[in-house]
Amino acid sequence: MSRFRVTRTMPEDATDAALRADVLAGLTSTPKWLPPRWFYDARGSELFEAITTLPEYYPTRAEREILIDRAGDIAAATGARTLIELGSGSSEKTR
Repeated sequence: MSRFRVTRTMPEDATDAALRADVLAGLTSTPKWLPPRWFYDARGSELFEAITTLPEYYPTRAEREILIDRAGDIAAATGARTLIELGSGSSEKTR
C-alpha cells in the first residue's frame, strides 16, 4: 500500500476557468507572463517526462530524494498533517 494518497480538490470544469484567469492576469500585466503549466500539451508533457529521466537532468531525482529523506521533517517543521508536492507532473516523485 502506498504511503501517499492523491486527493482531487478542483472541480472538473475548473481548468477552463483557471486558464482564462491566468491568461487575463498574465497578459494584462507588465511584464506579461503566463504560468508554465499551460505550455505543454499531451505530447509536450510526454517529452518533458522523457527529459526528466535523462542522467544529466538531476532536479527530479534530487527532489524525490529530498521528499523520501525529509518528508517527515518538513511536515513536522511546518506543523502540517499533509505534505503536497506542487507541480508534480506525472506524480513520479510522490508515488
